[in-house]
Amino acid sequence: MSRRVSVSSIIGRRRRRRIADHNCQKGRIFPSLINHPSSFLFLLFRSLSTTTRNPSSPPVRCNDLPDAVNSFNRLIQMRPFPPISQCTKALRPILKMGHYDIALRLIGKLHFLGIQVNIFTLNIAINCYCRLNQVHFGFSLLGTLFKRGYTPDVTTFNTLLNGLILDDKTPEAVELFKKLMRMREIEPDVVMYGTIVNGLCRTGNTIRAVSLLRIMEEGSCKPNTVVYTTIIDSLCKDRMLDDAMKLYSKMNEQGIRQDVVTYTSLIHGLCNFGRWKEAAGMFREMLDSGIAPNVHTYSVLLDACTKEGKMKEAEVVLEIMIQRGVDPNVVTYNALMDGYCLQGQMDGYCLQGQMDEAIRVFNTMVDRGLHCNIVSHDILINGYCKKMKIDEAMHLFQELSRRGLKPNIETFSAVLWGLFQTGRCGAAQKLFNDMQTAGINPDSQTYGILLDGLCKNGHISEALSLFHMMESNGLHLNIVMYNILIDAFCKDKKLDIARAIFNNLSSKGLHPNVKTYNMMIHGLCEEGLLHEAQKLFVTMEHNGCLPDDVTYNTIIRGFIGQHECYEALILVEEMV
Repeated sequence: MSRRVSVSSIIGRRRRRRIADHNCQKGRIFPSLINHPSSFLFLLFRSLSTTTRNPSSPPVRCNDLPDAVNSFNRLIQMRPFPPISQCTKALRPILKMGHYDIALRLIGKLHFLGIQVNIFTLNIAINCYCRLNQVHFGFSLLGTLFKRGYTPDVTTFNTLLNGLILDDKTPEAVELFKKLMRMREIEPDVVMYGTIVNGLCRTGNTIRAVSLLRIMEEGSCKPNTVVYTTIIDSLCKDRMLDDAMKLYSKMNEQGIRQDVVTYTSLIHGLCNFGRWKEAAGMFREMLDSGIAPNVHTYSVLLDACTKEGKMKEAEVVLEIMIQRGVDPNVVTYNALMDGYCLQGQMDGYCLQGQMDEAIRVFNTMVDRGLHCNIVSHDILINGYCKKMKIDEAMHLFQELSRRGLKPNIETFSAVLWGLFQTGRCGAAQKLFNDMQTAGINPDSQTYGILLDGLCKNGHISEALSLFHMMESNGLHLNIVMYNILIDAFCKDKKLDIARAIFNNLSSKGLHPNVKTYNMMIHGLCEEGLLHEAQKLFVTMEHNGCLPDDVTYNTIIRGFIGQHECYEALILVEEMV
């Protein structure tokens, strides 16, 4: 169960403010929006102001499941036995609630009572096993189906294909699909094609999914909204937005109606590229088509506001969605929390005040009965670490197990960074060992934090030993990790070691970036080796790495420091 975060026990007195206090009265618009009438946010709020309230879905009563099970049990106690179709129909409410294990037990009762099941019942059982990630049992039932003289239909194989994909066995699903196509005993329908398209997109094979879409377009089984939307969403996630927009236009040309998922995927993609006006236009088009935004749409819009630093407007999006009967979920609140933590870092405001707001949002989630997941806690922990409030971060970290949550790689990385930043190297190294004991393997970002933390706290020899261990274990070492060591050795006046690491980059298949050159040039200038620094300056340009302002400033200061003003003046003119 999620617990409220007590600010009084962590950061002092909590400021309570209602979400609705942010000037969201009817007819009132923020001055920032008036000043930028062509901005995405202005168009967004103008659109939102004209939308109608979403019809609220009826809440699920806590006794729905017992009622459904009791109804089924009363049915099978009837004599004579009711038709199997009636029993199958009675399972539907249980399946809709996602209680597949209970549905399987009830189907088992039918078998125990000697009620002859049909192919529809067996297909339901196969689907239950697949939904429970036990697709192997689903294939066992396929054998049972053959033994009883039934011929599996397209629904049977659609269910099994989906089960393989849910079990992260997309290659096996594709092979089964190809086999069915070759045998021609089953005519694939749009659901089967859509299932394979979904599997390909889930595994990053969007281009193959597009190829399958082309086959559908040229064949007799035409793609529908779901197929197009699945690929559009995947293209947006792969940052192939223009291709996604072309598919969207093709849907319009072919008269295929978009749904809320189509529009939400495109709006999200446009926002990620900063194409705010197009995103607002897409949102307006969605509303004009009579499609109401869902919780995911609102979450995308809210996230777009937070990324732009418009926290008041983000709060208004939250208020509007609640007014229109759309209940915010954990993703919505996490975006708002993350925005408050990010806001304090972006504009230089006191992060302490922003953390108050983040905790207010966290507690709102708890008050609304939502389960705050590990991401929710990661956001708060990271926020405290960025503010160097490591004790508060550790308090939340230690609370995770009591709340039934397991820290992930992001949790450990955030706390590691905070410990190193506050000079607690021993605690950081212990946490790193605890992370591995918990079965969480460090990624490149975690190793980068460890290397950087050791170097910046004066433990350069330990950092070098860790680096060599990573090399010997065959771990991927990127230019960022090399930069950390080069910077540390330059600052420690051990230029020979820094130079050796730098010269070894090409043998590792790595190319120095502008930061690498800047570090080496700075180190050479500090040692008075100006001509070597100038030579490296020329080399970086020849290697296709253009110097930036830091490069010029570093070498110009080096020449001035050695009273070689003429050379410095030449560089100033070149820089201008």
